[in-house]
Amino acid sequence: MFNNKLTKKVLSITSAIAIMGAMAIPSLAAPTDPVKGNVQVLYTSGNIIPGPDGTSWGVEIPSGVSFTDADLNVEKKGAEYDLRLVSLDANGKKLEDVYQALTIDVKVSSKNAYQFTKANGGQNQKSGRYEYKANGQIVQATDATDKAIGTMDITATAKREIKGIFTLKEKITEKGSYNDVLTYTFTQTAATPKK
Repeated sequence: MFNNKLTKKVLSITSAIAIMGAMAIPSLAAPTDPVKGNVQVLYTSGNIIPGPDGTSWGVEIPSGVSFTDADLNVEKKGAEYDLRLVSLDANGKKLEDVYQALTIDVKVSSKNAYQFTKANGGQNQKSGRYEYKANGQIVQATDATDKAIGTMDITATAKREIKGIFTLKEKITEKGSYNDVLTYTFTQTAATPKK
C-alpha cells in the first residue's frame, strides 16, 4: 500500500512535468529571420567655408543638427551651432594681422521653410517643425529665402560670431528619417588689408 501511494505521487508529479513541458513546446519553435534596426552614429565637427579667391578668411558653420523626439522644446546651443569667422591665412596669421577692416554679411535660407521632409524619398510632404534663432532673433518660416541674420567683422571677438540656437517645436508622428537643409550665404562687404 505504501508503494502504491508513492507510485501515484510519482505519477502525478511526472504528469504535471509532462503537461508543463508540453505547454513550453511552442516557445521552442523554429527561429524566424532576425529583425534589424539601424541607428545613425554622428560625429559633429565644424565645416569651414572659405571666402572668395584671394581672401584669407573663412566661416566655420555647424556640421549638422540632429533631433529626436526627446528634444522637443529643448534648445540646442553652444559653439557647435554657431557661425564663426576664422583666418585661413597661408602663413597662419590672425585675421587682425591680415586685415585692418573686414566685414561679412550673412544670410540663411531653408529648403523646407524650417520643416522636415522624409529623407528616404518617401512622400515629399512637410512634417514637424523646428525653430532657428541667430543672435537671439527667430528666423521665421516666412523668411525661408535668404534672410539676413547679421554681419561679422573683426573689430571685436563677439562680432566674429553669430550664435545659433535650434529647437524642435513639433514632433513628427510617422516613423522615419526626416531632414531640412540650411544654406548660408557669406558676402564680403568691406576688406582693407593691413599694411
